[in-house]
Amino acid sequence: MRSQKYIVAFIVGFLISLLAAVPGSQAQTKLEQDSAVNDGCLRCHGAQGLKTKQDGKVVSLWVNEEAFGKSIHGTNSCTSCHQGYTDFPHQGTLKGEALSQQTNARCRECHADVTKVYMAGAHGKALSEGKKTALCSDCHGIHNIRKHEDPSAMVYKNNIPHTCTKCHEGRIAISYEESFHGKAVLLGSQKSPSCADCHGSHDILGPKAANSPVNKNNIPDTCAKCHRVPYENFAKGTEHFVLEKGGPGEPMFYTLKFFVWLTIIVITLLIIHMELELYRKLKKALEKRKAEKEGL
Repeated sequence: MRSQKYIVAFIVGFLISLLAAVPGSQAQTKLEQDSAVNDGCLRCHGAQGLKTKQDGKVVSLWVNEEAFGKSIHGTNSCTSCHQGYTDFPHQGTLKGEALSQQTNARCRECHADVTKVYMAGAHGKALSEGKKTALCSDCHGIHNIRKHEDPSAMVYKNNIPHTCTKCHEGRIAISYEESFHGKAVLLGSQKSPSCADCHGSHDILGPKAANSPVNKNNIPDTCAKCHRVPYENFAKGTEHFVLEKGGPGEPMFYTLKFFVWLTIIVITLLIIHMELELYRKLKKALEKRKAEKEGL
């Protein structure tokens, strides 16, 4: 009996040691370590008044602790993205574009599967050629990264136009905002297409690429994601047109002008009609009062 007790005690002790070594415990230790690192960083960077000068401009070094904690990277350590910052005060820190390139390189190391798609797209190719282009943080944010289903995410459907037009401003931004699709999305529609619905997300390609969703041969199928029947005429129109006298927006420009002036003329005539009617009634009332006085 005594030997059986020893055997049971040994088995229980062995099981407890196994449980202590499971990945969950290691993960918990890692979370605690990362939390300790972040607490140290946020002692300074959690202060809203923390600033520095860069190229003659004042740049904030403040990190919104609450926003970061709610982001999908909220359990990561600061040094998982900002590597090499172990001393205080920091020496040889990168700034501006160099800092963006460094931190975005860390994105590509962790998100290798998405990176393959991104590098094959227009943005990735531009990056490979050394051109200025949209990096991960330009679209997803920095310390406030959220899932695309989150209404506060930069890549949420109704926020994507604002995110894309940080780079694609001018005619492209204006033409989308003036279009039916753009107005619907910016007013909160979940059915009308946002930029990514037509152009893709990480795999964005120009209209000349054969496999681009906005290539003329593919536009009917792209439109068919929302419209039931992919008519060939969908590819003949111009989506990004501006309402101006010349160019593809000319018919819509004059149509708009016609209805604007038609509305102005109709309302003006209506006001004149109402004023004449009021004048007639007033005149008739005065004549009736005069007649009543004379009758007395």
